[in-house]
Amino acid sequence: MSSGQVFVLCIILIACGFSFARHYLSSRAAQPREDPQVDARIKALEERVKTLERIVTDKDYDLKRQFDRL
Repeated sequence: MSSGQVFVLCIILIACGFSFARHYLSSRAAQPREDPQVDARIKALEERVKTLERIVTDKDYDLKRQFDRL
């Protein structure tokens, strides 16, 4: 093999290596991470939001706000 052919082969191998690394990193980042602490915190926050929605949409809540304005 001549030095020109080795050079072209090296460029092809480097390009393939970068392509493989990019594909590997993007597929790895797309996988969801399983963390029980994060899941528990999300569930707790969802419950708090549900409670707040229930309070705000309650008819008595609006009545209390009207009394507070007086």
